[in-house]
Amino acid sequence: MRGRWMLAIAGVVALGLAAGGFFAARQLRATHAKAAPAPIPVVPPEITLTGSIQPAQVVNIPVPVDGTVEQFMADVGQHVSEGEVLARIRNPKRAAAQQMAKLDAEQAQNRLSQLESALLAARLEVSRSEADAMRIKSDLDQAEKTFERQKTMFQEGVTPRLAYERAEREYNSLKAAEQNLAATAKNAADRVDSTTKELEPARKALAQKTSDLEDAEAETAVGEVNSPADGVVIARRGQLRQPVTPAIPDLFQIAVDPQVLQVVANTVEGIQPGQTVAIQIAGGPTPTVGTVREVKSGQVFIDIKDPSPAITRGMTVQVKIKIP
Repeated sequence: MRGRWMLAIAGVVALGLAAGGFFAARQLRATHAKAAPAPIPVVPPEITLTGSIQPAQVVNIPVPVDGTVEQFMADVGQHVSEGEVLARIRNPKRAAAQQMAKLDAEQAQNRLSQLESALLAARLEVSRSEADAMRIKSDLDQAEKTFERQKTMFQEGVTPRLAYERAEREYNSLKAAEQNLAATAKNAADRVDSTTKELEPARKALAQKTSDLEDAEAETAVGEVNSPADGVVIARRGQLRQPVTPAIPDLFQIAVDPQVLQVVANTVEGIQPGQTVAIQIAGGPTPTVGTVREVKSGQVFIDIKDPSPAITRGMTVQVKIKIP
Protein backbone atom coordinates (compact mmCIF):
# COMPACT_ATOMS: atom_id res chain seq x y z
CA MET A 1 0.00 0.00 0.00
CA ARG A 2 2.77 2.30 0.90
CA GLY A 3 4.47 1.61 -2.48
CA ARG A 4 1.36 2.69 -4.36
CA TRP A 5 1.35 6.01 -2.59
CA MET A 6 4.97 6.55 -3.39
CA LEU A 7 4.33 5.85 -7.06
CA ALA A 8 1.41 8.29 -7.10
CA ILE A 9 3.46 11.02 -5.47
CA ALA A 10 6.30 10.46 -7.97
CA GLY A 11 3.85 10.76 -10.89
CA VAL A 12 2.45 14.04 -9.59
CA VAL A 13 5.95 15.46 -9.14
CA ALA A 14 6.93 14.41 -12.65
CA LEU A 15 3.81 15.98 -14.11
CA GLY A 16 4.54 19.23 -12.28
CA LEU A 17 8.08 19.28 -13.53
CA ALA A 18 6.94 18.71 -17.09
CA ALA A 19 4.37 21.52 -16.89
CA GLY A 20 6.95 23.83 -15.39
CA GLY A 21 9.38 23.05 -18.16
CA PHE A 22 6.72 23.74 -20.80
CA PHE A 23 5.83 27.11 -19.34
CA ALA A 24 9.54 27.99 -18.88
CA ALA A 25 10.29 27.18 -22.50
CA ARG A 26 7.30 29.22 -23.66
CA GLN A 27 8.41 32.13 -21.51
CA LEU A 28 11.94 31.85 -22.93
CA ARG A 29 10.66 31.94 -26.52
CA ALA A 30 8.53 35.00 -25.71
CA THR A 31 11.55 36.70 -24.17
CA HIS A 32 13.64 35.93 -27.24
CA ALA A 33 10.89 37.26 -29.51
CA LYS A 34 10.71 40.54 -27.57
CA ALA A 35 14.47 40.96 -27.66
CA ALA A 36 14.69 40.67 -31.55
CA PRO A 37 16.34 43.78 -33.12
CA ALA A 38 14.14 46.38 -34.99
CA PRO A 39 14.37 46.33 -38.83
CA ILE A 40 16.88 48.81 -40.40
CA PRO A 41 15.03 51.69 -42.15
CA VAL A 42 15.42 51.86 -45.94
CA VAL A 43 17.30 55.00 -47.01
CA PRO A 44 15.98 56.48 -50.27
CA PRO A 45 18.52 56.12 -53.07
CA GLU A 46 20.44 59.24 -54.08
CA ILE A 47 21.12 59.96 -57.73
CA THR A 48 23.36 62.48 -59.41
CA LEU A 49 22.30 64.40 -62.51
CA THR A 50 24.40 66.62 -64.73
CA GLY A 51 22.76 69.96 -65.46
CA SER A 52 23.51 73.40 -66.79
CA ILE A 53 22.98 76.85 -65.30
CA GLN A 54 20.44 78.86 -67.28
CA PRO A 55 18.44 82.05 -66.69
CA ALA A 56 15.11 81.32 -65.05
CA GLN A 57 13.15 84.08 -66.79
CA VAL A 58 13.57 83.68 -70.55
CA VAL A 59 11.36 85.17 -73.27
CA ASN A 60 11.28 83.50 -76.68
CA ILE A 61 10.80 85.84 -79.64
CA PRO A 62 9.36 84.14 -82.74
CA VAL A 63 9.78 84.99 -86.42
CA PRO A 64 6.88 87.38 -87.22
CA VAL A 65 6.55 86.76 -90.96
CA ASP A 66 7.83 84.60 -93.80
CA GLY A 67 10.90 86.01 -95.50
CA THR A 68 14.66 86.21 -95.35
CA VAL A 69 16.84 87.69 -92.63
CA GLU A 70 17.87 91.06 -94.01
CA GLN A 71 19.67 92.38 -90.93
CA PHE A 72 20.61 91.30 -87.41
CA MET A 73 20.86 94.24 -85.03
CA ALA A 74 21.58 92.43 -81.75
CA ASP A 75 24.17 89.79 -80.84
CA VAL A 76 24.30 87.19 -78.09
CA GLY A 77 25.34 88.78 -74.81
CA GLN A 78 24.07 92.23 -75.80
CA HIS A 79 21.80 94.21 -73.49
CA VAL A 80 18.59 95.29 -75.25
CA SER A 81 15.69 97.54 -74.32
CA GLU A 82 11.98 97.01 -74.66
CA GLY A 83 10.85 97.82 -78.20
CA GLU A 84 14.38 97.78 -79.61
CA VAL A 85 14.65 96.37 -83.14
CA LEU A 86 16.64 93.13 -83.01
CA ALA A 87 16.35 92.03 -86.66
CA ARG A 88 14.57 92.77 -89.91
CA ILE A 89 12.86 90.09 -91.99
CA ARG A 90 12.31 90.95 -95.66
CA ASN A 91 9.19 89.60 -97.30
CA PRO A 92 9.48 90.04 -101.12
CA LYS A 93 5.75 90.45 -101.74
CA ARG A 94 5.32 93.02 -99.00
CA ALA A 95 8.46 94.85 -100.07
CA ALA A 96 7.19 95.03 -103.66
CA ALA A 97 3.80 96.27 -102.48
CA GLN A 98 5.49 98.95 -100.38
CA GLN A 99 7.62 100.07 -103.33
CA MET A 100 4.57 100.30 -105.60
CA ALA A 101 2.63 102.24 -102.96
CA LYS A 102 5.60 104.59 -102.57
CA LEU A 103 5.73 105.27 -106.31
CA ASP A 104 1.98 105.90 -106.43
CA ALA A 105 2.21 108.31 -103.51
CA GLU A 106 5.12 110.15 -105.13
CA GLN A 107 3.20 110.48 -108.40
CA ALA A 108 0.14 111.80 -106.56
CA GLN A 109 2.34 114.30 -104.70
CA ASN A 110 3.98 115.41 -107.95
CA ARG A 111 0.58 115.85 -109.59
CA LEU A 112 -0.66 117.98 -106.70
CA SER A 113 2.54 120.02 -106.70
CA GLN A 114 2.19 120.66 -110.44
CA LEU A 115 -1.41 121.80 -110.03
CA GLU A 116 -0.50 124.10 -107.15
CA SER A 117 2.36 125.57 -109.18
CA ALA A 118 0.06 126.02 -112.19
CA LEU A 119 -2.56 127.70 -110.03
CA LEU A 120 0.01 130.08 -108.59
CA ALA A 121 1.31 130.92 -112.09
CA ALA A 122 -2.21 131.49 -113.40
CA ARG A 123 -3.06 133.79 -110.52
CA LEU A 124 0.15 135.74 -111.07
CA GLU A 125 -0.72 136.01 -114.77
CA VAL A 126 -4.17 137.32 -113.93
CA SER A 127 -2.71 139.86 -111.53
CA ARG A 128 -0.07 140.98 -114.02
CA SER A 129 -2.62 141.20 -116.87
CA GLU A 130 -4.95 143.29 -114.74
CA ALA A 131 -2.12 145.68 -113.83
CA ASP A 132 -1.03 145.96 -117.49
CA ALA A 133 -4.63 146.42 -118.59
CA MET A 134 -5.07 149.35 -116.20
CA ARG A 135 -1.84 150.97 -117.44
CA ILE A 136 -2.72 150.48 -121.11
CA LYS A 137 -6.26 151.72 -120.57
CA SER A 138 -4.85 154.94 -119.21
CA ASP A 139 -2.45 155.24 -122.15
CA LEU A 140 -5.21 154.27 -124.58
CA ASP A 141 -7.53 156.96 -123.26
CA GLN A 142 -4.80 159.53 -123.73
CA ALA A 143 -3.92 158.22 -127.20
CA GLU A 144 -7.57 158.24 -128.24
CA LYS A 145 -7.93 161.89 -127.25
CA THR A 146 -4.75 162.76 -129.12
CA PHE A 147 -5.93 160.85 -132.17
CA GLU A 148 -9.35 162.51 -132.20
CA ARG A 149 -7.76 165.94 -131.87
CA GLN A 150 -5.22 165.25 -134.63
CA LYS A 151 -8.01 163.87 -136.81
CA THR A 152 -10.09 167.02 -136.41
CA MET A 153 -7.12 169.26 -137.00
CA PHE A 154 -6.11 167.24 -140.07
CA GLN A 155 -9.62 167.52 -141.51
CA GLU A 156 -9.46 171.28 -140.96
CA GLY A 157 -6.02 171.38 -142.56
CA VAL A 158 -4.39 172.64 -139.41
CA THR A 159 -1.99 169.70 -138.77
CA PRO A 160 0.17 167.77 -141.24
CA ARG A 161 -0.76 164.23 -142.35
CA LEU A 162 2.30 162.73 -140.66
CA ALA A 163 1.24 163.95 -137.23
CA TYR A 164 -2.26 162.64 -137.83
CA GLU A 165 -1.03 159.23 -139.00
CA ARG A 166 1.37 158.90 -136.09
CA ALA A 167 -1.42 159.56 -133.60
CA GLU A 168 -3.59 157.04 -135.44
CA ARG A 169 -0.89 154.31 -135.31
CA GLU A 170 -0.25 154.86 -131.61
CA TYR A 171 -3.94 154.70 -130.84
CA ASN A 172 -4.48 151.51 -132.86
CA SER A 173 -1.40 149.87 -131.31
CA LEU A 174 -2.58 150.54 -127.77
CA LYS A 175 -6.06 149.37 -128.68
CA ALA A 176 -4.68 146.06 -130.00
CA ALA A 177 -2.50 145.68 -126.90
CA GLU A 178 -5.55 146.19 -124.72
CA GLN A 179 -7.41 143.47 -126.59
CA ASN A 180 -4.46 141.09 -126.30
CA LEU A 181 -4.18 141.75 -122.57
CA ALA A 182 -7.87 141.15 -122.17
CA ALA A 183 -7.54 137.79 -123.92
CA THR A 184 -4.49 136.90 -121.81
CA ALA A 185 -6.29 137.83 -118.61
CA LYS A 186 -9.29 135.76 -119.62
CA ASN A 187 -7.12 132.74 -120.37
CA ALA A 188 -5.34 133.10 -117.05
CA ALA A 189 -8.65 133.38 -115.21
CA ASP A 190 -9.92 130.26 -117.01
CA ARG A 191 -6.76 128.38 -115.94
CA VAL A 192 -7.32 129.48 -112.35
CA ASP A 193 -10.86 128.10 -112.45
CA SER A 194 -9.94 124.80 -114.10
CA THR A 195 -6.88 124.25 -111.92
CA THR A 196 -8.86 125.01 -108.77
CA LYS A 197 -11.40 122.37 -109.78
CA GLU A 198 -8.62 119.80 -110.22
CA LEU A 199 -6.98 120.54 -106.89
CA GLU A 200 -9.56 118.91 -104.61
CA PRO A 201 -9.56 115.53 -106.44
CA ALA A 202 -5.77 115.65 -106.50
CA ARG A 203 -5.65 116.26 -102.73
CA LYS A 204 -8.03 113.36 -102.14
CA ALA A 205 -5.97 111.13 -104.40
CA LEU A 206 -2.80 112.04 -102.50
CA ALA A 207 -4.47 111.36 -99.17
CA GLN A 208 -5.57 107.93 -100.38
CA LYS A 209 -2.15 107.07 -101.81
CA THR A 210 -0.49 108.25 -98.60
CA SER A 211 -2.82 106.04 -96.58
CA ASP A 212 -2.03 103.10 -98.86
CA LEU A 213 1.67 103.75 -98.38
CA GLU A 214 1.30 103.85 -94.61
CA ASP A 215 -0.56 100.54 -94.70
CA ALA A 216 2.14 99.02 -96.89
CA GLU A 217 4.86 100.32 -94.57
CA ALA A 218 2.99 98.91 -91.59
CA GLU A 219 2.86 95.54 -93.34
CA THR A 220 6.57 95.76 -94.02
CA ALA A 221 7.22 96.81 -90.42
CA VAL A 222 5.71 93.49 -89.32
CA GLY A 223 9.03 92.07 -90.48
CA GLU A 224 10.80 93.94 -87.69
CA VAL A 225 11.67 91.76 -84.70
CA ASN A 226 11.32 93.85 -81.52
CA SER A 227 12.39 93.03 -78.00
CA PRO A 228 9.33 92.65 -75.73
CA ALA A 229 11.29 93.59 -72.60
CA ASP A 230 14.59 94.80 -71.24
CA GLY A 231 17.14 92.02 -70.91
CA VAL A 232 20.14 90.23 -72.37
CA VAL A 233 20.21 88.23 -75.60
CA ILE A 234 21.23 84.68 -74.63
CA ALA A 235 20.51 82.91 -77.93
CA ARG A 236 19.89 83.71 -81.58
CA ARG A 237 18.96 81.53 -84.53
CA GLY A 238 19.10 81.96 -88.29
CA GLN A 239 21.63 83.35 -90.73
CA LEU A 240 21.74 86.50 -92.85
CA ARG A 241 19.93 86.20 -96.18
CA GLN A 242 18.57 82.80 -95.16
CA PRO A 243 14.82 82.06 -95.20
CA VAL A 244 12.85 81.96 -91.97
CA THR A 245 9.19 81.29 -91.13
CA PRO A 246 6.84 81.89 -88.18
CA ALA A 247 7.33 78.19 -87.37
CA ILE A 248 10.56 79.27 -85.64
CA PRO A 249 9.38 80.16 -82.10
CA ASP A 250 12.71 81.38 -80.75
CA LEU A 251 14.61 83.46 -83.27
CA PHE A 252 15.88 85.30 -80.19
CA GLN A 253 15.93 84.35 -76.52
CA ILE A 254 15.99 87.20 -74.01
CA ALA A 255 16.91 86.72 -70.36
CA VAL A 256 14.65 89.21 -68.62
CA ASP A 257 16.64 89.06 -65.35
CA PRO A 258 20.04 87.43 -65.93
CA GLN A 259 20.67 87.32 -62.16
CA VAL A 260 17.79 84.87 -61.55
CA LEU A 261 19.24 81.46 -62.42
CA GLN A 262 18.04 77.87 -62.59
CA VAL A 263 19.46 74.40 -63.23
CA VAL A 264 18.08 72.41 -66.16
CA ALA A 265 18.84 68.68 -66.36
CA ASN A 266 17.39 65.55 -67.90
CA THR A 267 14.97 64.04 -65.44
CA VAL A 268 14.47 60.48 -64.17
CA GLU A 269 11.39 58.78 -62.80
CA GLY A 270 10.52 59.66 -59.23
CA ILE A 271 11.58 63.31 -59.08
CA GLN A 272 8.77 65.50 -57.75
CA PRO A 273 8.28 69.29 -57.58
CA GLY A 274 9.21 70.73 -54.20
CA GLN A 275 12.10 68.34 -53.53
CA THR A 276 15.29 69.82 -52.12
CA VAL A 277 18.48 69.13 -54.04
CA ALA A 278 22.18 69.79 -53.60
CA ILE A 279 23.92 71.59 -56.46
CA GLN A 280 27.65 71.02 -56.64
CA ILE A 281 29.90 73.28 -58.70
CA ALA A 282 33.12 71.75 -59.96
CA GLY A 283 35.81 72.82 -57.52
CA GLY A 284 33.26 74.47 -55.24
CA PRO A 285 33.68 74.09 -51.48
CA THR A 286 30.09 73.34 -50.48
CA PRO A 287 26.95 72.46 -52.43
CA THR A 288 24.29 75.07 -53.09
CA VAL A 289 20.72 74.31 -52.12
CA GLY A 290 18.00 74.21 -54.76
CA THR A 291 14.35 73.25 -55.11
CA VAL A 292 12.67 71.34 -57.91
CA ARG A 293 10.22 73.77 -59.52
CA GLU A 294 8.74 71.57 -62.22
CA VAL A 295 9.28 68.45 -64.26
CA LYS A 296 8.17 68.46 -67.88
CA SER A 297 9.18 67.31 -71.35
CA GLY A 298 11.84 65.01 -69.93
CA GLN A 299 13.61 67.76 -68.03
CA VAL A 300 13.73 68.92 -64.44
CA PHE A 301 13.90 72.64 -63.61
CA ILE A 302 15.51 73.57 -60.31
CA ASP A 303 15.43 76.98 -58.66
CA ILE A 304 18.65 78.05 -56.95
CA LYS A 305 18.35 79.57 -53.51
CA ASP A 306 20.75 82.46 -52.98
CA PRO A 307 23.18 81.63 -55.82
CA SER A 308 26.76 82.57 -55.11
CA PRO A 309 28.70 84.86 -57.46
CA ALA A 310 30.64 81.78 -58.56
CA ILE A 311 27.52 80.44 -60.31
CA THR A 312 27.19 81.88 -63.79
CA ARG A 313 25.12 81.14 -66.86
CA GLY A 314 26.36 78.22 -68.95
CA MET A 315 28.18 76.38 -66.14
CA THR A 316 27.86 72.60 -65.84
CA VAL A 317 26.94 71.38 -62.35
CA GLN A 318 26.18 68.11 -60.56
CA VAL A 319 22.77 67.80 -58.93
CA LYS A 320 22.27 65.30 -56.12
CA ILE A 321 18.73 64.33 -55.32
CA LYS A 322 17.07 61.58 -53.30
CA ILE A 323 14.38 59.51 -55.01
CA PRO A 324 11.54 58.67 -52.56
